[in-house]
Amino acid sequence: MNRAGRWIGVAIGLVGAGFVARELASSWDEVTASVGGADPLLLVTALLVGVISMTSIGMAWGRCISVVGARLPRRAVLRSYFVGQLGKYVPGGIWPVVGRAEMARREGVGGSAAYGSTVLSMSLTYLAAALVSTSAWLLFARDDRNQTWWPIAGLVLAGVTALHPAIVTRVLSLLRRVSRRHLDLVVPSWGTSVGLLMRHVPAWLGISTATWLVARALDSTPPDLSNLVFATSLSWLLGFLAFGVPGGIGVREAIFIATVQLTSSGVAVAVALVARVLFVVVDVAGAGVSSLAVGIARRWSDHPGRARP
Repeated sequence: MNRAGRWIGVAIGLVGAGFVARELASSWDEVTASVGGADPLLLVTALLVGVISMTSIGMAWGRCISVVGARLPRRAVLRSYFVGQLGKYVPGGIWPVVGRAEMARREGVGGSAAYGSTVLSMSLTYLAAALVSTSAWLLFARDDRNQTWWPIAGLVLAGVTALHPAIVTRVLSLLRRVSRRHLDLVVPSWGTSVGLLMRHVPAWLGISTATWLVARALDSTPPDLSNLVFATSLSWLLGFLAFGVPGGIGVREAIFIATVQLTSSGVAVAVALVARVLFVVVDVAGAGVSSLAVGIARRWSDHPGRARP
């Protein structure tokens, strides 16, 4: 079953990559012209906004850790988050969860809290993406509200309902019976879970803003912000739901190109590809800088001159 799911994920990724490759080939001149004339200042600004956005998700995960009954220092939270996030580029779909949770366990968080908080955080992250996507659709598609936003709205409603403690408790009970393990987790109240959900919303506004800045850097015509927020959050959401596709590669870009409204398809392809590279840089830089910060802090605290008499 796992092998079949992996191959299905690979197939979905290949289809998405094929679509992007076809669009890239048909619009090659537009793509190269857009990238060649990009505004470097806007790209650097987009990178900084991307770093802030992804950091905010890491900090929200830290709050999830405390809600389920554990503690982890802020620097350790960010290192565990960014290093663990690199697992999303490994085929299989489960590695972002395993990566984050195992990093947290190395920092002393119990296994139940590490995995429980990671699953909670990732669920809230993409539920927030669905919420932002639906809201943005209602803003830019005022005359077409009775079509494709309904499934996303249904996902939001189902997700918010699933946060209720009665449902979470039953799911945990089922997992305990299936795994035959004692899962020692604090079940947050519905209000707390909804509050955690709202903590993830600014990240998607930031990710969308970073993508909007990329679009401005590549094209002098200002894109419709609400449409770009919709296309960005929806493409990331569906890329995540394409289980087994490493980082949603191909799927995210294909959805973005199909839903965004820019000057031309060539510009849309260029924005999708440059945004992908930008967020890969954010992930790698975040892992490197956070690991360096933790290492420096620990060496400083262990320095003989810092020891108290």
